[in-house]
Amino acid sequence: MAENTSWGIRVLLAEDSPTVRHYLTNLINETPGFRVIGAARDGEEALALVQELKPDVVSMDIRMPRMDGLEATRRIMAQCPTPVVVVSGLLESELELSFQALQAGALAVVEKPPDRRDPNFPEKQRQLIKTLMAMSSVKVIQRRELSFERISGAPIPASLPALNTLKNRLTEGVRSAPELIAIGASAGGPSALISLLNGLPRDFGLPIVVVQHIPNEFINGLARWLRKSTPFPLVVASDNLPLKPHTVYLSPGTAHLTITRQLQGLTARLVKEQGAHRYQPSVDMLFSSVAAACGAKGIGIILTGMGDDGAEGLLAMRRTGARTFAQDEASSTVFGMPGAAIERGGVEHVLSLTMLATAIRNLM
Repeated sequence: MAENTSWGIRVLLAEDSPTVRHYLTNLINETPGFRVIGAARDGEEALALVQELKPDVVSMDIRMPRMDGLEATRRIMAQCPTPVVVVSGLLESELELSFQALQAGALAVVEKPPDRRDPNFPEKQRQLIKTLMAMSSVKVIQRRELSFERISGAPIPASLPALNTLKNRLTEGVRSAPELIAIGASAGGPSALISLLNGLPRDFGLPIVVVQHIPNEFINGLARWLRKSTPFPLVVASDNLPLKPHTVYLSPGTAHLTITRQLQGLTARLVKEQGAHRYQPSVDMLFSSVAAACGAKGIGIILTGMGDDGAEGLLAMRRTGARTFAQDEASSTVFGMPGAAIERGGVEHVLSLTMLATAIRNLM
């Protein structure tokens, strides 16, 4: 099915189930400002309709016949870059493909809304519509068609002149030895996290704490995927959890992750009240707590993402003498969060994803 219209946010829907396709089409069309302009039964049809209709955003099912959502996302990003939102179930096999699609260029993943009689329907509907709306305005870049094995490998080493320049910049002035790394990310973050973590040595000696904006239903799946894709032990943080070296701590989706200093050392604390923060978990909350707990011994990194979460917190870290970094625009899927942090003055160094890992290695 295809319908040409320039009205509102133009959505291409890829879904193999006729029942679910009809259900999602009605759900999207009844939302003011949205219109489904095409519906594909598989990835091949989705690719053809993206090329023909030029939608603002694609709602992509992950398990489809002939060509699944992962391969369709890869080809869309290589041939006709368009914002893709993976609309997935919570089965383990679907989660694995969904996160691979994020690495291939999809911007976000959300859960398929349940039946309208389900008490969670209003929230899941809002989540889908809000995500489609936000991602429809993102300018995505073309990606070469690479196999998953190639795009999931470690970053390409930087050139020698660039490395020497970076070393000189990092060694200016006397700084305290770092004791923790805090990372904030949103759209495009899972793929960036894998590249950054894979660029660090396997015996890396600091705890790493991460806030990644993603629906809570996908946190455990993201944790499993990161464990398989990086050399670090990874846990979803719990309250009052002492931080250990060489371990990555991922914030749960239902609380803010903060860091405090207690008798046993640095400890994760969870704050369940959302407060005035737009996002929960909040990158600002994490960075601000690291500024208070670690001062000049903290390292803050803001990766790809929409909005400005993390900008104020990173500025607080820089004011305490911490080392602060932002992913550059060329390597970011979305430059909103890094750009906002740079504009506020919280960023000491703006580096590519490859150079970020190199910078952290040099600081150690």
